[in-house]
Amino acid sequence: MRGGARGLAVLLLAAASACRSEPVKTTAVPDAGVPASVDAAPPAASSRAADPRWQRALGDDPLDIERLAVAVGAGELLAGGGEGGEVARVALQALPQADDADLVMGALCDRAVSPPPDPPRAAVLASILGIAGRPSTQREPQDPDGIRRCGELLPKLATDTALPPAERALAISAVRALVLKGQLDPAKVPAAGTK
Repeated sequence: MRGGARGLAVLLLAAASACRSEPVKTTAVPDAGVPASVDAAPPAASSRAADPRWQRALGDDPLDIERLAVAVGAGELLAGGGEGGEVARVALQALPQADDADLVMGALCDRAVSPPPDPPRAAVLASILGIAGRPSTQREPQDPDGIRRCGELLPKLATDTALPPAERALAISAVRALVLKGQLDPAKVPAAGTK
């Protein structure tokens, strides 16, 4: 029994030290002889990938993806979309199902204009289209400035001949969906065949 009490005391001490409210300050000086890339720590593993809700959604079950969207909301999903890899893929799939998804439309449109290599622009545009294509509600948009920004950026993407046709089609479809909901002026829809 005495060993069990000692183990419990060690566990409690470790837990208490992990809950410190201030960060531990160190004054480590990097070695000038070692290149920074060799001396740098490996990137931390995603905390989202370790979260059971995200793990279930990574299994591609539509119900688990919807549960994730409801549980974490658009802000967390947008952050997950910036991680890249499978976490970003699932985050972008879940975003249209988040109740507050229209809050991140502006940020998504900004990301679509100059996307990181991962996730690809097509995945970001598909998420934008999913949000824009949701049924209208009897409430004002939560981020009208973000929707206006999308109204400026999406038509430019839709007419950018340097982009693949599939990406241009997603952009024009998102513009049309926002027009149908009355959130954008119909004049924002590029004419067919515009180059």
